[in-house]
Amino acid sequence: MKCHFVDARADFFCVLAEKLGSEFSIEAATAEDHDRLLSSDVIIVGLPAAEHPDFESRLSELRKIARNPAGIPVVAFVVTPERQVIRTAISAGVFDHFVETGSMEELRLVLRRAAQFRELNLEIERLKSSAAMPKFCSILAVDPKMCSVLGFALKVAATDATVLITGETGTGKELLARAFHGAGPRARQPFVAVACASLPETLIEAELFGHERGAFTGATAARRGRFEAAERGTIFLDEIGELSPGLQVKLLRVLQERTFERLGSNQAQPMEARVICATNRNLRELVRSGSFRADLYYRLNTIELNVPPLRERRDDIVPLAYKFLQVYAERHKRPAQRIGQIAISALQEYDWPGNVRELQNVMERAVVLSEGPDICLEHLPANFAGWNVDNGGPSLDDEVKKFKRRLIQRVLVEFGNNKVQAARSLKIARSSLHRLIDELQVCTPEPGNMVN
Repeated sequence: MKCHFVDARADFFCVLAEKLGSEFSIEAATAEDHDRLLSSDVIIVGLPAAEHPDFESRLSELRKIARNPAGIPVVAFVVTPERQVIRTAISAGVFDHFVETGSMEELRLVLRRAAQFRELNLEIERLKSSAAMPKFCSILAVDPKMCSVLGFALKVAATDATVLITGETGTGKELLARAFHGAGPRARQPFVAVACASLPETLIEAELFGHERGAFTGATAARRGRFEAAERGTIFLDEIGELSPGLQVKLLRVLQERTFERLGSNQAQPMEARVICATNRNLRELVRSGSFRADLYYRLNTIELNVPPLRERRDDIVPLAYKFLQVYAERHKRPAQRIGQIAISALQEYDWPGNVRELQNVMERAVVLSEGPDICLEHLPANFAGWNVDNGGPSLDDEVKKFKRRLIQRVLVEFGNNKVQAARSLKIARSSLHRLIDELQVCTPEPGNMVN
């Protein structure tokens, strides 16, 4: 890891570099050494106590370096644990801070975390310019779980297979459907989206299949339906689990015979569009309960893709947050450029019941409320208020417990709540797994919520 430090105490930092070990290559630099600083993985800038005569000039220097165009994370090396100095450093735009009286291991952790953040930013830029998934570039993903979904989706996109996209509300199912359309051979044809739950039952049949003049009261002219409007493109049926039993029968017939009829007409018309459906409900459960036709379900899920919730792909939280920051800063003409470390930690630890849509709304709110270049904790909604600068967020023990809880829950989901297989995967005894589930209060997945 290549680090440059900007501080008058060159001898002190030489000794510090020796103590940190070979993992860190630390060299001295000045604020004017732009080329050297921009070649760093992490930049360390010393900040004296508030009463020091050079405090203001050094603070100005820190602000300038923290806003470097390459986005290299800056760590403020403060000589005092004064809260006001730490707040001032964070407000200057640094990634993190380290108090001089702290341990070497704590400093190593701070620098490693900053270097990981730098790697993440570089990976985002690489993905933006990568040709690996050119047609899926509208979907930003770095988390391995989501990348696996997109890799499989890219293979399916080139076919005409009917696709069923499942996942919680706000995970981006329509965005994935549009990516399917854009990456396939029908990209130049229409993409027609239908929100099945938002249309009254009395109108949805006419919306889907169209109607002839006089087919019902108020039908003063013939009208094309959504299937007809899709032509040879793609029709996306969102919230398919909300269709009434009668419409389920008619949709099944359309999928089987590849024809449909307008209301008030006996003339069959060819259905040439690709069908992609989505639902946030468990269709298997609906089939078992008798509220969704089994034959329609098996016809729809030729290819089934589950979009994982945001809490199960936490590596995507920060890249998505930055993406939304850039979008809304430009749209609302706001100065926001970065997200402070405390705010990042709060975003990463939140469970996001509303998924990506909720993150999008949170970031728009934060951008609108911000008056400077940094998104801070105070710009986030009230339910993030548990994080504060005074305590620096959770302790290491809290962080370890949260990591263990998430890991165990994810493995249980992957193995269908089979604790024997989960314990084997985690390389621990089954008794130890049961003990950890109790100690960490792990929520074991219900059968209806498990990923198959």
